[in-house]
Amino acid sequence: MIEVRELSKNYNEVPVLNGIDLDINDSETLVILGPSGQGKTVFIKSLVRLIEPDSGTIRYDGIDVLTLPKRKFIAVQKKIAFVFQDNALFDFLNVKENLSLYLRMHSKLSEKEIIKEVLRAIEFVRLNEEVLDKYPEELSGGMMKRVAIARAMIQKPCYMFYDEPTTGLDEANVEMVVELIRKFKKRVCATAVIVTHDIHLMHAVSDRVVLLKEGKIVFVGKKEEISEESLHRLYDTGVRDDL
Repeated sequence: MIEVRELSKNYNEVPVLNGIDLDINDSETLVILGPSGQGKTVFIKSLVRLIEPDSGTIRYDGIDVLTLPKRKFIAVQKKIAFVFQDNALFDFLNVKENLSLYLRMHSKLSEKEIIKEVLRAIEFVRLNEEVLDKYPEELSGGMMKRVAIARAMIQKPCYMFYDEPTTGLDEANVEMVVELIRKFKKRVCATAVIVTHDIHLMHAVSDRVVLLKEGKIVFVGKKEEISEESLHRLYDTGVRDDL
């Protein structure tokens, strides 16, 4: 379980996160919904300490990770996988090298065992072995997203985080991502946090939904409880630069 209390972050004295309180339950898919500029990405990156908040607490299974020195936070990081909006693949490594890097750094597996895990991950995201020798610049947007999800699978996380996983994808690839998020939940990691502005994705995968507006939570509950009027009010807003 992840418990967030009074989480705040300012940029240039402008509040981006404004005292957020939220519990993320084990084995749930929590979707944080809202248009660009409302603090969604700052929030999800704060949860994994890619961004350090100004104040508040974030507890993973009772441990306040914001008070941990970076070297002790590594043990928590090993339980976390993050799929970035831009995928964050290393452009100087091919797909096989991108996928095997984590295991080479954090496991004692043999080369044969590492390749076995890489092949299993590629099969999981429905790509063939021919992709392994390709570099990110040779892949389509949909293929890069699937490789990013495959890399997360290799980590075997306890907590899965997705930042805008369908942005820039066509309809067919959006449906592929929806399928993979569902499959990931069943076979790899049951707890997921997804930041998105995609209402279709929210309806397709969420157990609970958070509506975030101007750095504040304005709704937490089931998707069935969200009215069209609430969504209209959420999206009918002036926004800052994407945060």
